[in-house]
Amino acid sequence: MQGPIRIIRSNRIANYKNLEPLYKWADGLAYLIIDKVAFREKVGAILCYHNPPIHEIGTTGLYAYQDGLDTIIEKRDELEFLILCGANAPVHSGGDLKESLGSLRKTQEAKREMEAAGASAEDIDRLFEWGESRLEKGVILWEKIRRIAQTMRTVGICGGGLRFGGSAEIPLMTDYLIGDSRSGMCFSESMIGIIPGWGGITRVLLKSGLTNAEYMAKTAKPTLAPELKAICIYNDVVEVPFSLPKMQKTGDPDSDNKHYLQALEEHEEKTGAILLPAGLEWATCSTEESLTVSEKERENLAEPGEIALEVSRRVDPYNYSQLWGKPLKDVKDEIARLGRPLAPQSIEAIDQLLGAYDASTFDEEQFIHKELQADAALYRDPRFMEGLSALLDQRVPDFRVPENF
Repeated sequence: MQGPIRIIRSNRIANYKNLEPLYKWADGLAYLIIDKVAFREKVGAILCYHNPPIHEIGTTGLYAYQDGLDTIIEKRDELEFLILCGANAPVHSGGDLKESLGSLRKTQEAKREMEAAGASAEDIDRLFEWGESRLEKGVILWEKIRRIAQTMRTVGICGGGLRFGGSAEIPLMTDYLIGDSRSGMCFSESMIGIIPGWGGITRVLLKSGLTNAEYMAKTAKPTLAPELKAICIYNDVVEVPFSLPKMQKTGDPDSDNKHYLQALEEHEEKTGAILLPAGLEWATCSTEESLTVSEKERENLAEPGEIALEVSRRVDPYNYSQLWGKPLKDVKDEIARLGRPLAPQSIEAIDQLLGAYDASTFDEEQFIHKELQADAALYRDPRFMEGLSALLDQRVPDFRVPENF
């Protein structure tokens, strides 16, 4: 098989032995494989998820994640650690946005037909249950990973480039995160019309505090590896001394794609040989060696007043009235000055969610379900369709409330 599993099943890592496969799922080039491994004197498991060419969390992959984690739970008495890893790719996506847009369009069309036929509000609301169902799958992953963390060390390896949505939220479910120096996380949902729904806000609150959770969820700005370390989301950053592969444009698309895929494979081998040993060290080191930075040493990405000022500018749709519908590439200077538009309904939902946060009484399980419900409610807002379409079309969205809403 190609991709990150090759380094996991190689003998290139000192003091490491791959013992046996525990679970396998494959669908085309995508796969999720769990192997039982030993590092020094400790035995654990490595879960490797790979979905090329973009490291994307597909629906069938979510079911495989659940089944694979069940295997870990069944064998918990044999294991001392679990490492989550995957491709060291330039882009990591939380899901298939085109698939979501297709589902949303069908739902809106069915809604119009049911409204015309006089259907009840309750029956119409059920049309959107597909969105909540997908969100629930992510929360089930959180439940399983947190159950596993009660008996063994859980480590997430964040290789490669920028992680969006679920690709950031899944590693956040672990206790310890190891970051590639070229990596980052981006909660881009507030630029689309929803919010992180798989516990991303909840886990950042736990690891990094209220101000950083507000910054990441509201501004939708990429947070890069050094910043993630400074705010205690990454426990360690591993220096990778070479660049991520880029697609060449020679005028021969077939040849360019072939060479790009080859470059990705070579890059995967080199990067995995650096990151996996670091993940194994963190999975097996003593408790004293794995302590996170104290809260007093933790930095904030911005001051609350700065966040509020920026959000108030970007959340007003009329600040973008001259740009509505224009391709982002044609208005780069204006967007650089203003920032990307934020969906008002997303900011309102985040404000309500974080407004209920009290560190002294914080219950992670209760809060993560509130986060899911807040996100699911936004699927009903027609501005989500606009945000999703604009993102895929790479144009400036118009987040005004529709007249018939």
